Amino acid sequence: MTRLNGQASLTAEDFASLMIDVPWVNRACTFKACDCWGLVVLYYRHVLGKELHTLPGYESGSDFFTCHSDEVVFWKRSEMPEENGIFIGYTGNSPAHIGLIVNGRALHSRGENGAVRSDRLQAIEKVFTRVEYMTYASN
Repeated sequence: MTRLNGQASLTAEDFASLMIDVPWVNRACTFKACDCWGLVVLYYRHVLGKELHTLPGYESGSDFFTCHSDEVVFWKRSEMPEENGIFIGYTGNSPAHIGLIVNGRALHSRGENGAVRSDRLQAIEKVFTRVEYMTYASN
């Protein structure tokens, strides 16, 4: 563990190990429970030392599509997956899921009764209609 801006930070590997099997809970953002966006926020905070822009609608239960459209302006598309970037999985034309690229794999928290897991990116690409890759605009 290293220190960044006076706060403890984790390596990407330590974060992934700590989070695997943490239960999915809608709108949660803790080391004991998180949803897909909560996992991204925790990673950026504790691994990269960055606070992501987060609108109040997310915590108040707005649907994923609304939150996505409000937050995506802070990210830029990349043609290929980039380490520490994100993926957005679409069902039809609607964004349905978000996760991280960590060690070349998809680290994500998926759905009701699910948990944080690490999957090959090819598996993610097969589950969704399409997948976009993005990096945080301030990187």
